[in-house]
Amino acid sequence: MRKVLFFLAIISSTAMVAQKPQRIGYIDMEYILENVPEYTDAQARLNAKVVTWQQKLDALKREIEIMKTDLSNEKPLLTKELISEREEDIQIKEEDLRKLQAAYFGPKGDLYLLRKQLVKPVQDQIYNAVQNIATRKKYDIVLDKSSDLIMLYANKKFDISELVLNSIVKGRKKAQLEKKKTKRAADVDKAGENVQKRLDAKAQNRADLEARLKQQQEAKAKLREERKKAAEEKRKKRLEEIENRKKQSIQAKSGKTVKEQVTPENTKATDSVQKATINSVKDSIKNSKRAALLERLKRQQEAKAKLRAEQRKAAEEKRKKRLEEIEKRKKAKEREKENNN
Repeated sequence: MRKVLFFLAIISSTAMVAQKPQRIGYIDMEYILENVPEYTDAQARLNAKVVTWQQKLDALKREIEIMKTDLSNEKPLLTKELISEREEDIQIKEEDLRKLQAAYFGPKGDLYLLRKQLVKPVQDQIYNAVQNIATRKKYDIVLDKSSDLIMLYANKKFDISELVLNSIVKGRKKAQLEKKKTKRAADVDKAGENVQKRLDAKAQNRADLEARLKQQQEAKAKLREERKKAAEEKRKKRLEEIENRKKQSIQAKSGKTVKEQVTPENTKATDSVQKATINSVKDSIKNSKRAALLERLKRQQEAKAKLRAEQRKAAEEKRKKRLEEIEKRKKAKEREKENNN
């Protein structure tokens, strides 16, 4: 009754003092909060936390009750020292329970802090919307229908709850639009960075490939030079062996006691032997060159196969990176659609 009289006194004093009619509006805070998704989500999270905390407190209470029951049942069998120890343990548990209750539900406990963190931003959003509407519509007083102040009668045309809700929705849409713009700008920047990274990676891959090709070419040139040198040395040794054989043959002929008569048949035989020896040396040199050529071709084919394998591997890695980027973009678009919904 005092609140009603106080409200009537405010209205009457305002009417007498004011020189112009006062504009008075009201809101239904409960109706507004029920239709604000942020508040319902925050309240659901807050309720879930409260349930979790209460379960912990209940578990501790049950533990204390069990300790008390055990002490009561076993008290006749225990010494005074053990009884005092048990009672001290129970007191410690009860003190822990009181501290935990204060930590959860105290004036500055977790419930207060979490409500301040989750609910207060929504309430501030509502109060700001009310203030803006009151300033724009030139309301002198805006009351809360769901508060402790008792309103005996309120004309529906003075209810600005829907205006507040619309203002909050517009503000939310504006914030979402700004968020999308920021995200789009960030995506553009990120895409530019990704393109630059891909270009840098391509340039690096090209430089690495050129370096590998240069190393392979240098290795091939070195190998050809070594083979050429080995073949030349082998040919020289072969020629030296032939020359030594000729000298030994001449020495053997000159050392004979009976000088043989040179006949056309002996000359032909000697020439045929020399020709056969020379042909054998030529065949040996040809075979060495052919073997060296085959070995060189084999190494070239192996180098080409290795290069093709490296190129296929690089192409496969590039394809995998491209698929990962496409998958990330799809996920980003799906998250954006979910946020829009």
